[in-house]
Amino acid sequence: MKKLLMVIGSILLTFEVFAQNLESKMDSLAMTLTGKGQPGFVVGVTKGNDVIFQKAYGQMNLDYQMPNSNQTTFNLASVSKHITAFAILKLEEEGKIDLDAPVHQYIPDLPDYGKEITVKHLIFHTSGLGSTDNVRLFAGISLEQPWTADDEFELIKSYRILNFNPGDEYLYSNAGYGLLAKIIENVSGQAYDAYVENELFAPLGMSNSFAYTRPGKTIPNRAVGYKKTDNGLERTITESESVAGGTNIFMSLEDMLVWGRHYFQPTLFSSEIRPRLESSTAKLVDGTELKYTYGLNLVDYKGIRLVSHSGGTMGFSAYFTWYPEHKMFVAVAANNQNISTATISRLVTETLLSEYFVEASLAENEDIELPVNQLRKFEGEFKMEDGMVLTFKEKEGKLFLLIPDAPEFELFASSPSKFYLKAFEAQTEFLIGSNGEVNELIWYQGGKSFPGKKDDGTLPVPAPDKDELLGNYFSTDLNAVYQITLKNDVPILVMPRTMKYYLGLENLPLEHIDGDRFKVEKLGEIYFTRDIRKNINGFVIKDVGRLRNISFEKTK
Repeated sequence: MKKLLMVIGSILLTFEVFAQNLESKMDSLAMTLTGKGQPGFVVGVTKGNDVIFQKAYGQMNLDYQMPNSNQTTFNLASVSKHITAFAILKLEEEGKIDLDAPVHQYIPDLPDYGKEITVKHLIFHTSGLGSTDNVRLFAGISLEQPWTADDEFELIKSYRILNFNPGDEYLYSNAGYGLLAKIIENVSGQAYDAYVENELFAPLGMSNSFAYTRPGKTIPNRAVGYKKTDNGLERTITESESVAGGTNIFMSLEDMLVWGRHYFQPTLFSSEIRPRLESSTAKLVDGTELKYTYGLNLVDYKGIRLVSHSGGTMGFSAYFTWYPEHKMFVAVAANNQNISTATISRLVTETLLSEYFVEASLAENEDIELPVNQLRKFEGEFKMEDGMVLTFKEKEGKLFLLIPDAPEFELFASSPSKFYLKAFEAQTEFLIGSNGEVNELIWYQGGKSFPGKKDDGTLPVPAPDKDELLGNYFSTDLNAVYQITLKNDVPILVMPRTMKYYLGLENLPLEHIDGDRFKVEKLGEIYFTRDIRKNINGFVIKDVGRLRNISFEKTK
């Protein structure tokens, strides 16, 4: 027993030394990030039941030069999602919600999308619903104008374009979590803020945690959010948006640490909940396991299992991370949206857990050698759907990727038809036909797949006459008009003011790919549609990340 106590004492002493080292690093980082009299951040760490580090940096309000403290409340942005998911799990344990039930069972006035969407689809971002933050930008709705849960629901009802069939893919969607908040209200009979504050926070003694769900609702000790602009720091208008579910949980550092410790010794839920949070319980229709559970991402960072989620909104940034094998929790929140809370969180990991790191192999499989005659089958130019051309060339028994104005990148074979790169994270699979020829490939990068076809020398179909493209185009789902006009004799797509303000996108030239297909900066591919008389009658923006197949009809 004495020996065991000595070991435990040694471990605690080691973490105390690490914590002192962490404070030194955080103080140094804060000098860089917050400077003098600037907004800042808070960071806290728990190990088991012990708080081993907590500290606040910078100002919560620049007008009054009020410093951040352990009681200052920060908007957790999308970190809020796991709290919504936990509320759903609590209601499920009470027998009030069936996660496999259609959403219409709990929200009868939701539109019929032609495909059944379940509660689980909303939780795991597999519903196919377009993300409302993106819908607002493309609809020309400012992210800083007054916006309530009712506004959000009306937007969800009006935008009926599904990105894909429910369950087929994973694609992050804020709309899904807005609907989960509405389900919580309809099932519990309480407003969302009342439910999470009374049923989740109050029982844990978290008196400085709130859900901002009504314009003007008082949030005690609330930090003011800021962002960097060309003219310096600017206060953001965050009080106007009061949408719950996917954002707008405000929490102090002290309460963050209470919440983080509760994860390891839950009292609000049964002990059976935690394994569901830490394992890939959800699968797509094709059997692919998701690395997303109940508002949380599953990550392997240098051999250490993490359960985490990031958050970012106007003026704020946040990051929560649990380390199941080490019973450790890290919370970071900032009232400057330009501060990377993810970077701060990683610094904590590097400082406290580096001795457990295991460097992962760059390849899932061991490299294999392929004969030269096999490698030469993969040579040629492959044209991607967005018009980009990838060229592959065999040299001295190796296969290389050639990109204009870039060095040659060697590819490494992991199978007779699959290759990966060590220079950056990407893979390609060559599709070998029944005749042994290779005319197609699939490029994998950034969690997406991009098909390409070998250039057979066929000339592209000429572009439509410029005059055919010009005009106004209306999207029923966005309730917005876009214009295509000429600038320096080049067709351009005129974007809504919101796109210019938030993303710097204004007049975007149309670059011809083939026939009625064009490439547009930052938007990717758009293609024009035609009526039975072969006249252009609209266009479709194919894929902008969280929205796909946005259709417009030509009005004149």
